[in-house]
Amino acid sequence: KLPPFPISKGDKTMTTDNINKPKSFRLKVLTPTYTTLSVEINEDFPEYLTKSRRITGSNDVYQMFKHLVDSPREEFWVLHLSSKNRLICADKVSQGSLNSAIVHPCSVFSSAILSAAAGLIFIHQHPSGDPEPSREDKDLTAQLQEGAKLLGIRVLDSLVIGEDRYISFADRGLL
Repeated sequence: KLPPFPISKGDKTMTTDNINKPKSFRLKVLTPTYTTLSVEINEDFPEYLTKSRRITGSNDVYQMFKHLVDSPREEFWVLHLSSKNRLICADKVSQGSLNSAIVHPCSVFSSAILSAAAGLIFIHQHPSGDPEPSREDKDLTAQLQEGAKLLGIRVLDSLVIGEDRYISFADRGLL
């Protein structure tokens, strides 16, 4: 409660006690949504989850995510990398249907900003087994690359995983 102080209004002097005060107000509070979890697990972490893991090429990413081909639904993942291409975070952005996954740039970049990523790699699989990028895949990658450029984040690659093989946009010169 505010302490009473005089307010001059015309020929009347009022105090803050007399003023009609709002019954409620909004306060905008920002809280961090990205935190590091520390849990005790009684098994060894896969090598790709260690902080010392450095991504050196598209085959590294394929080896980490080739298991996605077994999923009946399309999944879209984003790897967040440090300036030295060390893995910071693997973010599952979307899980879609048999032949598509809805990916909104806000979902991709909000976590990338919170994790202070210097670079990103996009990964998704085609449940059909054919990794050839669709027109939608190319358009989405171009849109995300444009957004990343505005934020000062490098897009290092975009991979489409299929049955026993993958397509890398970087290897094909599509980035």
